[in-house]
Amino acid sequence: MQPTNDVFYEQLYARKKTFKEYAIQALIFIVTIGLSMAVFMFCIRSIPNFGLMIGTISIGILVYFGYKLFMRLDVEYEYIYLNGEMDVDKIICRSERSRLLTVKAENFEQFGEYNDAAREKVDSYPANKRFDVRSNKGNTLYYAIFNHKEYNKTLLIFEPDERILSDMKRYIQKSVWH
Repeated sequence: MQPTNDVFYEQLYARKKTFKEYAIQALIFIVTIGLSMAVFMFCIRSIPNFGLMIGTISIGILVYFGYKLFMRLDVEYEYIYLNGEMDVDKIICRSERSRLLTVKAENFEQFGEYNDAAREKVDSYPANKRFDVRSNKGNTLYYAIFNHKEYNKTLLIFEPDERILSDMKRYIQKSVWH
């Protein structure tokens, strides 16, 4: 009996925020401060005797939820790769993890580098579900189109490192690799 040589890799990277995400964070900050001041002033003027206490508690609650919303834009992605099967997880604020999908490389119907030549074809593909898990750091992107048991036709744009990519080649049919 031959020993099995399992291939296991983990790849974790923080997603670089776009200008739009920075603008959203700035807006969250400004709205949180403005709303806190308005609620505080309303409580002081409208509620006799307890206005200061209720206003202070309201500020604490608004700042807490504003902070939580602000931090939801801090995103990391993790690929967990084992023998041709990859789990893609999204990590928010380094504490909240959710599994986006699990896919086997052998189920890829189309696969290739997500470059200028492929971008128009891939972006116009009629997928039921799209997962864009890029880091926005300028690394080489790849796309995979496959049939997922939960989402049906699915498009994944991701950036596997060389270790994952070289092992995936063993599982992806040559006619699928573009």
